[in-house]
Amino acid sequence: MKISIVTSNISADFLTPPGVPAWDERKALVVGALRAAQPNLIALQEVTPRQLHFLQEQLPQFTPLTVPVIDPDPDLLAAWQAKYARYGLPQIPDPYENVLFYRTDTFERVASDYWWLSPTPHRPSIGFGNVAPRAVLWAHLRHIASDQEFLVFTTHIDHRCTQAMVELCRSRLAVFSEQGLPQILAGDLNFNPNDANYTRLLADGWCDAHTATTAVEAPTMLYDLPELMPTGRIDHVLYRGSGLVPISWARLVSPDPDRRLSDHDPVQVQFSGG
Repeated sequence: MKISIVTSNISADFLTPPGVPAWDERKALVVGALRAAQPNLIALQEVTPRQLHFLQEQLPQFTPLTVPVIDPDPDLLAAWQAKYARYGLPQIPDPYENVLFYRTDTFERVASDYWWLSPTPHRPSIGFGNVAPRAVLWAHLRHIASDQEFLVFTTHIDHRCTQAMVELCRSRLAVFSEQGLPQILAGDLNFNPNDANYTRLLADGWCDAHTATTAVEAPTMLYDLPELMPTGRIDHVLYRGSGLVPISWARLVSPDPDRRLSDHDPVQVQFSGG
């Protein structure tokens, strides 16, 4: 079994991070970089419905899994709607932020679901100090050619309340370990290897695909403003369980050196499984 996964915070199309072109100026570059990398799994964060529609059109060989917005907490609605109204958006984006694409001719979905990173994970909600909700999207996939199965999770941890979100993830992910399947955790985790949350995940048996390869330590975040936000290598692909061996770790770069893909560099990891 060969798994090639790319994780990327693509920066929502209503945002204009300094040094990053508008979405319409970089969307073809994003697709070009993904096609050149030839992954069979793509974990994306900050995806709006408009971006999802474009990516589905451009990547027809993939099936997308998404996080629908169902029965949001009433206490959340006013703050959530006010946030998006500032950007001229008439409604809450649905589906919401996280997308997991799997190559349809390579994998079969056995099961998939999601939970919200909040004290009420069963519904769209906040409560850990974050302004907008965050979620974990997961899938149980079967590799068609080898009949091997594994679990993949993707998320976007909020830097305002990293520890609370990580602790919820740790407790929920522990339940999945009872299945005895290899696991991959990919996403914008908003902490670098010097952070205590990184250490906690490694203590739970997670391994960093970067340190298991010969990759050079390098930041995945564009900005170096530690007083405002996490810096360094904050986009991760972690794995645990038997059967997965990381072969390579790499940052993806824009086909146009003058136009960035996002304020985060996409990360690609190649695994072999036996």
